[in-house]
Amino acid sequence: MELSLQWAMALEGNIDQWIYEGFQRHSDWTASVLNVESNDGLLRFQDSFGPRLIAKSGEGKSTSIVDDQLGYETVMANQIFKQGRAVTEEFVNRGKYPEIKNMMTGLGKATIETINIFGAQPFIEGFTSTNISYGDALPLFSTVHTRPDGGSSQSNASATSIAFTEANLETGMIAIKQQKSGTGAKLALGNNLLLMVQEAQEKEAVIVTASTRRSGTPNNDLNFYLGKVDTFVNPFLGSDTTDLNAVAGLDTSFFLLGRGEHGITLSYEMRPRYTTWDDQDKDAMYTKVKFSAVNGWKWWYATWASKGNAAAYSS
Repeated sequence: MELSLQWAMALEGNIDQWIYEGFQRHSDWTASVLNVESNDGLLRFQDSFGPRLIAKSGEGKSTSIVDDQLGYETVMANQIFKQGRAVTEEFVNRGKYPEIKNMMTGLGKATIETINIFGAQPFIEGFTSTNISYGDALPLFSTVHTRPDGGSSQSNASATSIAFTEANLETGMIAIKQQKSGTGAKLALGNNLLLMVQEAQEKEAVIVTASTRRSGTPNNDLNFYLGKVDTFVNPFLGSDTTDLNAVAGLDTSFFLLGRGEHGITLSYEMRPRYTTWDDQDKDAMYTKVKFSAVNGWKWWYATWASKGNAAAYSS
C-alpha cells in the first residue's frame, strides 16, 4: 500500500468498532419470534401432511399404506441490501473523527433497523393481497385459505377486524387452537402461544396477559391467560413504521402465533458483512455493508391475526 494511504489502514479498526456499536443500538427481535435460518440462494419448500387418522384393521388383515398429502409449494427469492459511506484523506487530516464515528455508527444502526423492519414485513403486509409467499396465492392472514386435500377452507384472520380486548383475545385463541392441517388433523397447539402487539397496545396487552389476577374485575378472579399466553411487544409494527415496500404498520392489529409451529421465516443467503477499500485516485476510503435475505411463510397454520380497526376484512 502506498504510504499516503496508511491513514486508511489506521482508521479501519476504528470503523469496524463504530459500525458494531451502531448495530448494537437496536436489539434484533427476529430470532425471538421468527424461524431464522440460512439458504443457498433460493428458498424452496414443499408442504406435506401425513394421514389424519390411523385406519381401522383387524386380526390377520393387511396394513394399508398411504402416501403423504402434498400441500402447496413456497418459493422465495433473496433481496440484496447494500450501502456504503466514504471518508476522504482530507477529512481525516482535519481531525473530523467525531463526524466519522457518527457516519459509521449510523451505518451500523441502519443495518439492524433494516433487518428489524424486513423481518416485520410479513406481519405489516399480512393482510395485503399482493404479498404472497405460500402457494395458495393468498396473503398470510386470510379468511379463505384452501385445503390441499380439498376440504373446507379455513380462516386465520378476523373477518370483522376485532379490536384487542380480553374477550377478543379469547376469540383469537379459540380460533387458532381449532385450526386444522392440510388433511384436516387438529393442530393441537395447546397453550404455547405468543401474542404480538405494537407499542400502542403494550399496556393493555401486558395487563390482560400478565396480571396476577384478572384485570378490570373487583372480585380478585383468576387470570386465565397468565402462563398460557406470552406477550411480545414489537416496536416495528405500528403506524410509525413504514416497511421497505412503503406499507405502513397499524396501531390496532394484534397477532397470535403457535411457538415452534408457525412457518414465518427470515432466511439469510448472506448475513451482514462489512468491507472496506481504498481509492488512490480520489484519496478516499469506502466502507460498505451488504447482506441478502428473504422473508415469508412456509405455511400459514398456527397463526391468527386481526387488523383491529373494526373494518370488514376478506381476502
